[in-house]
Amino acid sequence: MTSEHIYVILIFVSGMGIALGIVAYEYFKFKKSHTITLKVAQQSPRWKKIQQILENNFSYYRQLPSELKPDFVFRTYKFMKRCNWISSSQPIVNLHQKTLISASATQLTFGLQEFDFGRFKTILLHDDAYYNRQTRRYHRGEVNQAGLIVLSWKYFEEGYADENDKVNLGLHEMAHAMDLALHLSHGRIYNVHRLMEKFRQSAFEQLIEMRRKGNDFFREYGTTNPREFFSVAAEHFFEAPVEFRKHLPDLYLELCQLLNQDPGNNVFRGYKPPHTHQFKNTLSTEAKRHCKPLLTLKPNINLFVPFITFTLLLALLFPVIKSIYPNSLAYTLMPLLFAYLLGIYLIYHSKANSLKLIDSHLFIKKIFIKQPALSVHLKNLVKINFTYMLTYYRVDFSYFEGEEIKVSSHSLYFSPKSIKKLERLLLQQNIRIKHNNKWLKKEST
Repeated sequence: MTSEHIYVILIFVSGMGIALGIVAYEYFKFKKSHTITLKVAQQSPRWKKIQQILENNFSYYRQLPSELKPDFVFRTYKFMKRCNWISSSQPIVNLHQKTLISASATQLTFGLQEFDFGRFKTILLHDDAYYNRQTRRYHRGEVNQAGLIVLSWKYFEEGYADENDKVNLGLHEMAHAMDLALHLSHGRIYNVHRLMEKFRQSAFEQLIEMRRKGNDFFREYGTTNPREFFSVAAEHFFEAPVEFRKHLPDLYLELCQLLNQDPGNNVFRGYKPPHTHQFKNTLSTEAKRHCKPLLTLKPNINLFVPFITFTLLLALLFPVIKSIYPNSLAYTLMPLLFAYLLGIYLIYHSKANSLKLIDSHLFIKKIFIKQPALSVHLKNLVKINFTYMLTYYRVDFSYFEGEEIKVSSHSLYFSPKSIKKLERLLLQQNIRIKHNNKWLKKEST
C-alpha cells in the first residue's frame, strides 16, 4: 500500500468522523430542545396558573395525593406544549381551555409510566356543536387518523360539570386518540399495546352480548363499534367506577390493568392486579408431583424435518469443500463435523419442546431436560397466539411476570388435532387465544 493510499484512507475516515460528529451534535441538540424537564416546567410563569386552574376546576386533580399533584401538572403542561391549538371563533385558545383539555388527556393516561399520543398534536376547538361536511351532521367532537382532535367547548365543559352522568366529551375523544395512537404504533408501546389488544377482544364479545340482550348500565352508543365501546367505557370507568365494577367486573379489571388505575378504590397510579402476588409462575417440584396433568403433548414425527434438512444441506456442501481442498480432507472433516454437531444441538434446543397443562399452570420443556423453558400460571396469561407454519406451530405466550408483561415464543411440533385439543382446554380456562391471527371463541356447553 502506497503513501497516497494511506492519505486517501485517512482523509475518508476523518471526513466520516466529522460527519458523524455533526449528526450526533445536531441530534442531541434537537433532543435537548424537545425535552421538557420538571425543573424547567416549574420555572415557567404558566406553572402556578395551571395549578390554580386545576385546583378550581378539575376534581380528579383535587382528589390526587399531594405527592402526585406536581406530576399531574407536569404532564398537563407537556401535553399543552406539544399541541397546536386552533380556535374556530377566537384568535387564540386561552390558557384555561388549554389546561382543562390537556388535563383530560392526562387523566386518561396518568397511571401509565409514559404515553405518547403520537401524531395527535392538533386540537381544533369550536364554541358549540359544528357541522361536518363529510357526514353532513352536527358533531360535538371527533378524532381522525391525520392527527386532529376536534372538540366543542360547550359540551366539553358539560362533561365535567356533571361527574356522574357517564358522559364526558374530553375523556371520550382522548380515548379515541389513545386507541388510534396505539393502533398506529404497531406494538411499539409494548405492554399497553398488548393489554389494549386483549381489551378489544373482551369488548367485542361484550358488545355482541349487549346488542343481543341489552344493558341498563352501559350507554347504548358504546355498542356502535369496538372503538366507540372503548371511549364510552373510559367515560363510565372514571364517572361511575363502582357501578362499572358491579355490572361488568371482568371488563372493569381489564381497564384497571390497561390504564394502571382503579378509580373505584381511589388508586390513581400503580394498580396491583391479582397476578402480582397471588399467582406465581413457578411451581415447586413437590407440588408438580401432586398435580394430575390435563394434557401432555410431545413432538410428532415432523420434528425430524429440520434435522434432515440440515443434514442434507451439509451433505451437499461436502463435495464443494472437497473440490476446493482436495489434499486436506482430514482438516475439512473436523470443522464440518463440529458444525454439524453444533447445528444439531441448536435445532434440538429451539425445536424439541414438549408441553404439559395442569389445572393451574402450563409448562414447556425440552425433551430430556427437567427444567422447564416456560412455566406460567394460567391466571397470568394475557393471550396466546398460535401460528401454523406447515410442519409446526409457532406459539407466542404473553403473560404477567409481576407487573411486567413478557412474551415467550416457542416452536411446537404437535399435530393440528393436538393443538385443537389444547386450545379447547385453554379456552375453558377463559384464556384469550388467537389462531392464525383470528380470535377463538369458547365453545358453548
